[in-house]
Amino acid sequence: MADEETEQDRTTQIGTDQTMSALTKRLQELATALKESPESPVCSASRYCQEFCEVLVEFAAHWNVDVDPLPLLEVYTEAILSYAEATPYLSTESCAELLLALTVPVPSVLWEKFQSSVQTSHSLLQQNGNSQLCILLALAQESSAWSNSTLRSILSNDTQQTEKGPVLLELRIKHLIKDSHFEKAALLAKQCAEYPEFAGRSSFTQTYLVCLCAFEPQEQLMQKISEVDCKDVLEMVCNLESDGDERGALSLCSAFLTRQLLQSEVYCAWELTLFWSKLLKRVEPSAQVFLDRCKMRDCLYA
Repeated sequence: MADEETEQDRTTQIGTDQTMSALTKRLQELATALKESPESPVCSASRYCQEFCEVLVEFAAHWNVDVDPLPLLEVYTEAILSYAEATPYLSTESCAELLLALTVPVPSVLWEKFQSSVQTSHSLLQQNGNSQLCILLALAQESSAWSNSTLRSILSNDTQQTEKGPVLLELRIKHLIKDSHFEKAALLAKQCAEYPEFAGRSSFTQTYLVCLCAFEPQEQLMQKISEVDCKDVLEMVCNLESDGDERGALSLCSAFLTRQLLQSEVYCAWELTLFWSKLLKRVEPSAQVFLDRCKMRDCLYA
């Protein structure tokens, strides 16, 4: 049985190696075509970007991220290095999201290869004033995607420091929310919202409040949101709705409408009621559910 598993692993690795060799060859062909193209720089760059993405999607489709995430990391590693040598038109957030979502440890050899690839690519892009790989560079400086000491301290709620880099932090928070780690996401979002350098990014406060609504009991929730201005919340609800997060918008609107009713406050209560009823009809289209929720609101007001 063990021999069969070993042989299967060997066969799988051979298949992966062959696929990666084919990917390297395709990327080299794209880079050569870009450099030798008789088209205008705009047209040749556009063609390269389109074909590059098609190749990346084609080869990434060989593996399921939930089953075989490590070969996907190899694909991104090879693609990033090839891209850095050719042209500055590729988003790196998808690779960062893959790293944050990994549920298995990355072998040290593969992680070192990834680190070297990102560092080399970043240096090449920096020569042209392009800092697009900063997110991946920040990840590559650690021993794993979640090993940053300051980040781990924040999630343990024993520090006031915040890891620099708002985009990477937003990705981390989104991943925690996706995995239903609302309490950890709230801790991280709260630290970011209070960090002086991120003062202009209200999205962290918005995310913090949405996370609170997802796990805090009503009494504690009412205490924690007691100082938040409803005018600001209405803007957050609009932002969430425009981003397509209707459930998040509803939870936030519901919490603050509850607060106003419990305190017999009319400030913004009408606007909150309108948003709440509209969002509830979208999220819960059942007429009976809508009536039941309205009755619950009446009880609070009474």
